[in-house]
Amino acid sequence: MKHTLIHLNSSPYSSLACKEGLDLALVLATFEQPVDLCLSGAALAILTDNQDPTAEQGKNLHKLLAGLEFYDIENIYVEKANTWIEDNPTWQGVHSLDGAEWQTLFSQYQQVFRF
Repeated sequence: MKHTLIHLNSSPYSSLACKEGLDLALVLATFEQPVDLCLSGAALAILTDNQDPTAEQGKNLHKLLAGLEFYDIENIYVEKANTWIEDNPTWQGVHSLDGAEWQTLFSQYQQVFRF
């Protein structure tokens, strides 16, 4: 069985890329495929709970995070050195990785998708 990492890097509300990445994670998990998520760049905004997207921007993707445990998606990684994480309140289910752990993360998976 292939273990998949989905790397979300796009803004959650400027395009559909983040939503499509989360959808892929849910589909894989529905079919009992092991999947983990990592977030960087503009995608870190998903982790804040004070989101209020407009109708044009789409759904509030932060609300999907609470349901990930029902799909057995338990690993959500962020880079510890990111100053955005330090300055903003974030969802509690993330694992912070130091620089070396972040670099080796991507080589531990058979499939890596970036959105």
